[in-house]
Amino acid sequence: MENRQQRLFLAILLSMGVWMAITFIFFPPKPPQKKPTKKVEQQAETPKDAPDSKPTETAEKDKKPVNLPPVKIVPPEEIETIHIKTDPYLVKLSSKGGRIEKYYIKNYKNMDGTEVLIAKDENMSVQWEKETYKAVEISRDLGFDFNPSEEIDYIPSSPFNHVNFAVEKDPANNRVKFSTVLPGTTIRLDKEYIFYQKENYFRFKISYTNIGTEPSQIVTSGKPLFFRGFGSLGPLKDGPLNDRDQMHYFRFYYLDGSFKDSVDGISNDGFFSKMFSSGNEDKRFERVSSGGKNFEFWGAGSRYFIAVLNPLDKKGPGELILDNRDKNISGILGVYENSKLAPNTSQEYEYAAYVGIRERDGMVFRDSNFDPKVKQEGNPFANLSENLNKSFNQGLTTPFRNGIVWLLKQLYHYAIPNYGWCIVVFAILFKMVFYPLNQKQAESMKKMQELNPLIQEINQKYEKDPAVKQQKVMELYKKHNANPMGGCLPMLIQIPIFIALYTAFSDTIDLWKSPFLWITDLSEPDTVWNSPAFLGGATGLSLNILPLIMVATQIIQTQMTSVSSDPNQKTMMYIMPVIMLYFFWSMPSGVTLYWTMQNVLSIAQQVYTNKYSKSKKELAPTVQTTVVQNPPPRRNRNNPRNKK
Repeated sequence: MENRQQRLFLAILLSMGVWMAITFIFFPPKPPQKKPTKKVEQQAETPKDAPDSKPTETAEKDKKPVNLPPVKIVPPEEIETIHIKTDPYLVKLSSKGGRIEKYYIKNYKNMDGTEVLIAKDENMSVQWEKETYKAVEISRDLGFDFNPSEEIDYIPSSPFNHVNFAVEKDPANNRVKFSTVLPGTTIRLDKEYIFYQKENYFRFKISYTNIGTEPSQIVTSGKPLFFRGFGSLGPLKDGPLNDRDQMHYFRFYYLDGSFKDSVDGISNDGFFSKMFSSGNEDKRFERVSSGGKNFEFWGAGSRYFIAVLNPLDKKGPGELILDNRDKNISGILGVYENSKLAPNTSQEYEYAAYVGIRERDGMVFRDSNFDPKVKQEGNPFANLSENLNKSFNQGLTTPFRNGIVWLLKQLYHYAIPNYGWCIVVFAILFKMVFYPLNQKQAESMKKMQELNPLIQEINQKYEKDPAVKQQKVMELYKKHNANPMGGCLPMLIQIPIFIALYTAFSDTIDLWKSPFLWITDLSEPDTVWNSPAFLGGATGLSLNILPLIMVATQIIQTQMTSVSSDPNQKTMMYIMPVIMLYFFWSMPSGVTLYWTMQNVLSIAQQVYTNKYSKSKKELAPTVQTTVVQNPPPRRNRNNPRNKK
C-alpha cells in the first residue's frame, strides 16, 4: 500500500510539473512594463489571479486627518542612494522604489563585550563610504522591497520598485522617508525607515493618504494589496544547492500561539490535502488565513539569519501568501484590504523589524529603554510581540542547545581560540560529566562478554526448547547480577543531549567558516576532493575524511562491545557503521568531529574497564563450579589385590 501511495504521489507531482511547464511555455505571465505609470494602469485593466475584493470604507478609528506638504516630483534619472551605518549592520537604500538595496550584517560587540564574529573570511570585506568592514550581505543582492503590489503574477517584483521617490533624510536619527503619488490616483504613498545605532531592530511605517477631493481606493483596480517586506534570505552557498542546502532557506509565521514554517518553494499541504483538494486552486501560491485573529509576526530565514516583521499597531494582514514555485525568492507576503479613503485621511501600518542571527542574544536590546519588558511608556517598541524569540524554531531541546553554545563560546573567548579544539574539549568534558553512566555501560558490556561462553553453552544444550533456553539465560543473568539492557539505558538518556548537540553544531553561526586542522569550515562536510559532475548532476562525488575516521572508530567499538552469538545480529552490528557513514557523509564536520571524539573516548574507557575491572576474577570461581567432577572409583573388597 505504501509503495502504491508513493507511486501515486509521484505521478501527481509529475502531472503538476507538466501542467506548470505547459502553462509557463504557452501562457507566460505578462512581464512588467518599463514605465511605472503604465504598469499600474495595466494591472487595473487585466486582473488575473488576485481574489475578489470589494472596496471597503476604512474603519473610523483608522482614519487620520492629515495636512501634508506637496510631494516633490523627482525625474526618473535622478536616483539618490542613502547609506546607513550602525553598530551591527550596514544598509544601502535607494530612492528608486524607496527600498533597501543591500543589507549587510557586520561583526559587532555582544552584551558582554565579546565580539560577535559574523564574517571570519578575509574575502568577506565590504567597501562602505571609503571604509572597509567585515560583513555578510544577506539580501542576496536583490534587496528588500517593502512595497505593495496589486497583481499576484508580478510577485516577487512590484511595479512601485521602478518609481523614483522623493527623499527626506534625518541623519542624526538614522531616519529616511520616501514619498510619491501613485500614478493615475490621488493617493500619496509614504515609506519611513528608522534605524537604531546599537540595535538589531529597525522600524518601518507605510502610509497611504488621499490628497484629492473625492473618496478614493488605494489602487483603482479594486484588488487587495500584496505587501512584500523581506524576500528570501542569504547568504547563498557558493556553487549549486543540493536538497540539504535548500532546507536551510525557509519562511515562517506565528498565529494564535502556533509557529509554522516551511522550506522556500515547498507547500505546507500534506499528502491527503493534495489528494482531495479541488483542481481549480492556484497551486503556485498558498494562502494562509488569519481566521479573524492576528498574525503576530512573519518573515524569512536562512541557516544562520532571520528577518522578522512584527506589526506594532496590531493591524496585521487578513492573509499571508506563500510562494510555492520552484526556487522562488518571494519570502512571505501580507494581503491587506484595498481601503477606500476619504479626502485628507490616511491609512497607516507600522512594523518593527528584526534582522540578525538566529540566536536569543541577537534579539536582546542593547539599550534597555527600548526593551518593552523594562519600559513601555514612550518606547517605540512598546507593542513588540513577546513571542518573537520563537521564530528560531530550535525544538524542544532549545535549553540544552543554548547551554552548549554558551559553553563553546566561553571556551573560545577565554581558553582556546579555535572552535575545533573547543569541540574536542567539550567532548571530553561531556564524557566526564556522564562518566558514571558510561562506566556502568562499559562494565555491563564487559560482564556480558564474560558470560557469553556460558550463554552459548545454554543455547547448544536447549537448542530445541526455546522456552527453557530463555529461562536458563535469565537465571544466569540473575545469578551474576547482569543486565543485558544496562548498556542501552545510558545511551537513551543521552539522546536528547545529542539532538541538542546536533542543533548547536549545525545552526550556530560561530562554527561557520571556522577552520580546524585540514577542515576549512566546521559547518560543512570536510570535503578534500570533488570529482567532475557526471550523469547530468550538478555535482560529482566528494571525498570526506572525517566520516571515514568516524566509521573506523565505530567498527572498533563494535568489536570491543559485541556480545551476541547470533550471526544475524552480528551482521547488523557491522551494517550499522555503514548506515551511519551514509548519514554523516553530508553532515557538518563539527557534528562528525564530536561523534568521532565520543567513539575514541568510549574505546579508551572500554580498554581501561577490561584491563582493571575485577568482574572476571569474581566470575571465575562461579564458572568453575559449573564443571561436574567425576567421583573417585569405589574399591571392591572381594578383589584379592585389595586385601592387605
